[in-house]
Amino acid sequence: MTQEWTGQTGGTYNMQRALIWLFKHMNIHVMYGIMHLWLIWYIIVRPSATRAVYQFHRRRGRNRIQALPDVYRSYCHFGKAVLDRFAVYAGHKFDIVLTNEECYYNKVKDRTGFILLFSHLGNSEMAAYSLATPDKKMNVLVFGGESPVVMENRAKAFEANNVGIITMYPNKMDHIFTINKAISRGEILATAGDRNLSDKTIYCDFMGRKAPLPAGIFQLCATINCPVLLTFVIKDKGNIYQVYTEELHINGKHTKADNTKLLAQQFANRLEEMAFKYPYEWFNFYNFWTE
Repeated sequence: MTQEWTGQTGGTYNMQRALIWLFKHMNIHVMYGIMHLWLIWYIIVRPSATRAVYQFHRRRGRNRIQALPDVYRSYCHFGKAVLDRFAVYAGHKFDIVLTNEECYYNKVKDRTGFILLFSHLGNSEMAAYSLATPDKKMNVLVFGGESPVVMENRAKAFEANNVGIITMYPNKMDHIFTINKAISRGEILATAGDRNLSDKTIYCDFMGRKAPLPAGIFQLCATINCPVLLTFVIKDKGNIYQVYTEELHINGKHTKADNTKLLAQQFANRLEEMAFKYPYEWFNFYNFWTE
């Protein structure tokens, strides 16, 4: 995948600290309004990201005229997603509507650990806050290169919700041992299936072309004998998030390599369906496809 994605939330240390302070003293909708004021400037100074989201809308069938306002709408949704994260750090609560609730909580009640596979379509960090439960600890695999403010406040918010953090770094494998221990204890692992931090990729059909997904996480899912649930966290009106969960399937007669490909393509297929259904929630602002 392209290296344009750095894995780090934008803004300086003081700017991010100020955001948290503002959310403690201002209404969230006022903050949304302020966000709209500087959004055009942000679009202009991020040409590679703007070009990538424009290309995404063109790929889903929009013509050049239609794709331009779509870019702005995408940034509006992305801005709200980022602000909502900082609102949580300041103590704000969101209402969660969980689809397929029975499937998820049956897995929680079971002693077996499972993997919760999310994507960057929607507000992925909200998955930890919305699906956390006192009955089973959740462990979120996060990128170690995030900003100190986000890492610090995310850890505090996670800890209050019975959520731990497993940190991973590019081209290092230390986190694999921690993951295996967590699953063996019957806990939950939550991780993304659409961001690659190494050279190991698996190519899947996605929106008419081949897209490289991280091979490691799908190899892990195929190797560990536990359920794999796919989740999408989508912003609804006002203070509400819709959380979709469904189980991915492994064929017991297939080899590990075949199941790795099977899981990755299942993920890509469902991601494509949701990208067409919620196009403005697409937050992979870099060239997602191969050249």
